[in-house]
Order: sequence, then C-alpha cells, then structure tokens
Amino acid sequence: MNGTMKCVAGLMLLLSFALPGPVLAAAKTALVIGNGAYQAMPALRNPANDANLIADKLTGLGFDVVRIIDGDRRAFREGLTRFGRNSEGADVALVFYAGHGVQVNGQNWLLPVDAQIEASTDLPAQALKANDLLEIMEISGARLKLVFFDACRNNPLPRSLSRGAANGLARLEANAAGMMIAFATSPGDVALDGSGSNSPFTEALARLIGTPDLEVRHLMGKVRESVYLSTGERQLPWLNEALIGEFYFGGRSGEGPEAAAALPDTSGPASGGASQITVSRTEPQHQPAPHYTRDFCRTASLAGSSLRFCASSVLDPQYGNRYGPGNLFDGNLSTAWVEGVSGNGAGQKLLITFDRPRLLSGFELVNGYAKNQDIYAKNARVRSATLRLSDGSSQRLDLPDNMRKSRFSFGSPLEVTWMEFEIGSVFPGSKYTDTAVSELIPVFAD
Repeated sequence: MNGTMKCVAGLMLLLSFALPGPVLAAAKTALVIGNGAYQAMPALRNPANDANLIADKLTGLGFDVVRIIDGDRRAFREGLTRFGRNSEGADVALVFYAGHGVQVNGQNWLLPVDAQIEASTDLPAQALKANDLLEIMEISGARLKLVFFDACRNNPLPRSLSRGAANGLARLEANAAGMMIAFATSPGDVALDGSGSNSPFTEALARLIGTPDLEVRHLMGKVRESVYLSTGERQLPWLNEALIGEFYFGGRSGEGPEAAAALPDTSGPASGGASQITVSRTEPQHQPAPHYTRDFCRTASLAGSSLRFCASSVLDPQYGNRYGPGNLFDGNLSTAWVEGVSGNGAGQKLLITFDRPRLLSGFELVNGYAKNQDIYAKNARVRSATLRLSDGSSQRLDLPDNMRKSRFSFGSPLEVTWMEFEIGSVFPGSKYTDTAVSELIPVFAD
C-alpha cells in the first residue's frame, strides 16, 4: 500500500429513519464517523483525526453531533439509529464518515472496523451499502441533507475480490431535493493523505466551514480550490447537488444565529436551539406538582426564580461524596445526582418547581457522572426519558451518550410552573448499575 496515498475512504451518510413514536428533533444534527483501527485489513492513519476535527467544528456551529470513532458493526447500527432519531424533521442533517470504503460490482460499501471480508457474499452482512443509505436519505424529513466523501482509492479487500472491485467509489447522485454530495476527489481518482494529521480535503473543509457569509456551494468551491492547489493540482474535489435555497454554516453578517439556516420552510415554523422537543398536549391548565419527600429536595436561586430541585431517590453517601439533587445546579461536573434504588434506575424521577409561572424555552443537561471519562463509563447514563410539564405536556426523549452539555429547546416557549424528568432506559455502566445525571438546568425565555 502506498503510504503517500490517502487510505481513508470517507463517506458522509445522511440518514433519517422513520421511527415510530415521538421524536426529539434537532434543528441541526450530524453523524461523524472516523474508522481507522481495522482488525482484519490495513489500519488507516487519519480517520479518527479527521472525524474529531469535523465533529468539534460542527459542535461549535450548533450541531447536535453523534460521534463514532473506530466503530464496529454494532456501533454503526446504534449510531445510525440515534442519528436518525435526532434528524427526523431537522432543518439540517449532515454525516461525515472517514474510513475504508470500496466499490465492488458497481456498488459502494462502507466497512466497520470489525468487518472480515473474504468473499463478495460477505459484504451485505459485514458492511453498509451506500445506495441503501441514500434511499433512506430520500425519505428524511430534514430540509437540507449534506453528504461528503473523503475517499481513499486503495482497495483493502483480498485479491479474490479484485475482479469485481474498482478504484474509488462509484458516482452517487444527489437524487433528493435539498441534497448535496461532496467528494474529496473525482470519482475513480485517488485522494492524497497529505503531510499532516488530516487529509487536504478535511483540513480545508474544517478551516473554511465557519466562515460568515459563505454559502455552502461557495464554501465547497473554496475547498475545491484549496485542495487542488495544496496537492499540486493532483486532487480535484467534486460536487453533486440538488439544493433548494441557501445555507450558511457560519451565519450571515448582521443577522441572528438562525441566519445559518436560511432555507425554505416546508415543515412548519423553524425551530431554535440545539434540539427541538415536539410536545404532546393533554390539558391547558396547570396541574399540581407531584409530591416528593422533603429529604430529597434542595432550593436554589437561579435565573430570577427560586427553584426547587427534588429527586425520587438518592444514593447513600460514599467515600465522602453526596449524590443529592443539589448537584444538578452547582455547575460542577465532578458532582452528580445518582438515583438510589436497586436495579438500573428506570422509573426514577427528577422534579424542578418554579416559584411562579415562567416561560420555559427548554433545558440543559449533562448526562451521566461526568467527573472524568473513567467514572462516566463505570456508571449508567440515561438513554431515554419522559419529560412532563405542568400544563399537561409530555414528550419522550432520547439522550446522547456523551459528557458534553446538551441543550433541548421547545419550538416556542411554554408557560409552566414545573417540569419532571423520568428515566426510561439507560446506557449500562461498565461497573455500577447506578444511573447518574450531572447537570439539569431549565432555560427561561422571560
């Protein structure tokens, strides 16, 4: 394998699964995958670096990012499902994939790190077919659908597949309105690895993506120019698009943050915030707050109100650490509320009551025990939950499994007097069954 060639075939796959039940929809959502630590084929140097760079840039631009580094088949399935749930009805959905990708008999396949391909018949069970994913894109509710390729053309498969395999990935068409597919190089050509820790294509994309007043098609034109010049005119990125309207990753001068999504509205009022909660209303009047024992409640003065944080249970103190609801608003990720019942905490609840009716626009949450990565992994985290409000509204939520602060917003503020958060399912801890939440703070519009 030529070390000067980029052995990273990156396919950014935009998915939006039509799943049953209420869905937590982000205004801007992304799936970022970087696969390099392959077990049965040559390892790749840059995918993790490329994926982490793009994921950090997108997070800073307000995207709700699902990040997968060195994902196996299970991680692919779980990540795609989570991203699909997040993307349903989104304004913008984007996927970045860096890793091995191959073309066999005219079909493009993306390879998880645990893929073991010895014959072409192994591909359907071991890999993801790009064309099937593009079909999912067509039924996505996302108004803007972005697909990117940073493609290595070195075939990692055994020689027994060489007859059906071809250089690079087959050309893919942007066959849905609002879709754009960008390739690091022309279909059938070789993408260079570059001299640094990132490919020329990813480096240029990350450097330019946040530029104000740079519409996405013009952005890709500048990326193309940068890559072409930096590679000595050996690599020319390629674009295929069927966009409707305009989109600016970095916003437009003199306008608010929503300028970054200046697209025709085909699905109702535009949503704000990192994630939008679609509320199912049952009664317009305020309902009495649920009863919680006084021992598991703490009061705080926040955002112009006296707020009362209560928990249905609390883990007993251990090693000098306390795990009560006061940890939810202390701004310290070294502390967390931890439920105190046997099992994994399903059905345990948190309640925040306000001293007067407030216009609630959403809430911020840090999942799990976010003291450090080790403690986070050892304890369980909330996978799904139910949010209930005093006006009778309710919504099932799917939470990200990461230590970053997540913000969830309503389409428009709601006047309520309390909010309740009930654990549904959890991501299991590697050592403990206790489920933790580090921060849970309401966000008000008044």
